[in-house]
Amino acid sequence: MNLMGAILLLINMMGSFETNAVLLFASRGSTEWVEENKEILASRAVAYLNVDCAVGGPGFHVLATPQLDELIIKATQQVTDLDNSSQSIYESWTGSGSSPLIGRLGGGGSDYAAFVQHMGIPAADIAFGGAASVWELIALWLADEEFLPFDYLSYAKELEEIEASKGWTTWKKDHLKVREINDRLMMAERAFTDRDGLFGMSWYKHLIYGPSKHNDYGSQSFPGIDDAVKLAKTLHNAESWHRVQHEVWRDSRVIRQASLVLFGQLT
Repeated sequence: MNLMGAILLLINMMGSFETNAVLLFASRGSTEWVEENKEILASRAVAYLNVDCAVGGPGFHVLATPQLDELIIKATQQVTDLDNSSQSIYESWTGSGSSPLIGRLGGGGSDYAAFVQHMGIPAADIAFGGAASVWELIALWLADEEFLPFDYLSYAKELEEIEASKGWTTWKKDHLKVREINDRLMMAERAFTDRDGLFGMSWYKHLIYGPSKHNDYGSQSFPGIDDAVKLAKTLHNAESWHRVQHEVWRDSRVIRQASLVLFGQLT
């Protein structure tokens, strides 16, 4: 099956469902489209599902921002592997008891870059011949769950405390409160961005996952720190090591911002 065939199959599979949120299918240059729709994406976009390599060969391969990990695992556990109908995609993916391997979206060479690195929008990129059913479940859950199915451990703890205090039912009836929680979940990833962007690559705003100057396509965690350390080791001067300290401070600040967003202390 080619890429367009997979997309059309996915649209057909989802055609009979009604969701709370809008599902937008698009096939065009992502960077240009994101630049043109920056304002509405910043305030309304929940997640981006990248399908430019959706019909990859055998074996399940996935990259994602961390809050989507559990959602992806859940979807693969519910979809049968087309190459082995006796087990789920998750069972084929993990083999004999190994942990699922989910890479990160740090590189700048794919369509997800504009969403993740420039806008701070959660995203997933799956390459697998039978990915359409997995995409269907993920998209439906993102669009139709009352609370966005993002897994932030600190925020999950807060929700568990609310449930334990029997306040959950009241919250679900309060549509403004539901909206507030979803806004906090949605904006947490945005908090990892910085308007000045990466040093020397200011278009890339995400400070936790992004391309490195030494590897524009590959994924790099804390790319600003990584580049600063490499430069300092080469120059061996006080100025370059001060820059390392500055990059550590910048990353610490956005992590703190994300924490404050999740706890409703920063909007």
